[in-house]
Amino acid sequence: MYAGLTERIEANVAEHACHLHRRTDGMTVTETGDLVIADSGIEGDAGTFNIVANARFAPDEVKNRLSRTAFTLRLTGRAFSWWAGPNSADLPFDSVQLRAGKREAAMWAHTADIPAAGPHPDLEIRRVRTPEELADYARILAADWNPPAVTVVEFYDRVAPSALAEDCPARYLIGYHRGEPVSAGEIFLHAEVAGIYDISTLAASRRRGFGGAMTLAAVDSARAAGYDTVAIRPSAETEPVYRRLGFRTDGWFTEYPVPIVPLEDRGYTTREQLISVGFEHVHVENDRYDGPQTGVADISGVPHYFVRLNSLFEDGDEFSVWPIDDESLALEQEAWRLYVKAWDAGDQKPARLNELESLLAARRGAPPATARTMFAQWRFDERDARHDADGPTYMMRWR
Repeated sequence: MYAGLTERIEANVAEHACHLHRRTDGMTVTETGDLVIADSGIEGDAGTFNIVANARFAPDEVKNRLSRTAFTLRLTGRAFSWWAGPNSADLPFDSVQLRAGKREAAMWAHTADIPAAGPHPDLEIRRVRTPEELADYARILAADWNPPAVTVVEFYDRVAPSALAEDCPARYLIGYHRGEPVSAGEIFLHAEVAGIYDISTLAASRRRGFGGAMTLAAVDSARAAGYDTVAIRPSAETEPVYRRLGFRTDGWFTEYPVPIVPLEDRGYTTREQLISVGFEHVHVENDRYDGPQTGVADISGVPHYFVRLNSLFEDGDEFSVWPIDDESLALEQEAWRLYVKAWDAGDQKPARLNELESLLAARRGAPPATARTMFAQWRFDERDARHDADGPTYMMRWR
């Protein structure tokens, strides 16, 4: 299945990036045979969990695939990290204005060549088994940012059921010093490689050998699982540390950050482009103030009533949503067409529209007990008008 070791390492990196997304609502994985895109759905600078990896474009498709992928990612409103490994390092990223960021060594070793961990006198290392331990693990990783990255804590809170499942291919390790969580690491089993990820120690507890102890514990875990090969991606600065442990370098991974493009810099976007990144049709707008307030929109292809829950609109804010029945949808669409016709003609509301609004008032009212709370973004499409008979000239994306 894989031609060689570096292909297996890249496959491990790609699967590691997306395996939790597959099992978590609101997260998506796009696999096209020549690329993997993991999208956590977390807004803002969360490139840590929005990953592009394992690009294997056909020579005659490189320019087109690179351009279309970069364009699509920029429209999401979320930051992504595109990781080019040893087998995709020569892609022309400059042609799509993606600049190289940090570099990490593609290092590997045979488990037989790495010494057993042995007990550390000041560190108790154990596998994460509970939501509380996973929360401790997340806080250690989040502390690598200044200030600590709240998106890291949010991510692990959302994926906790999958991360803690017995069949999860990831094994999370946490180290406690005098009862306090201070060190973390992960081993990920895939493609005949045990990938070591996220070796991290709180700043106040560094230079005590905790990171090295965590690395050896991860190798022990891989060995116990029957894996012969372990791989790790240290920075250029820490590569010598892992070389001394017995790892060897076989190429490099380079990060190409895909920055967020501010909405005001995008201009209009076609419906086709919006649909390609998850936006859906809005049938009816019943109220609008600084953004959609109430109306009817498709969510996963099914028409729903929506009511905004906050008072000041922010991109990606909260709505209460519930399915609309066929009869109500037909009445709402009839009312919308009458409203648009009267608005465009500068006429008063016709009697039939008043009748429909009275009939629909109770159905548009307080959300039922079965309503869900969801987040949505909205974007104008290319229609050069406020609305037409099919709906307002914007689309919404839900999570």
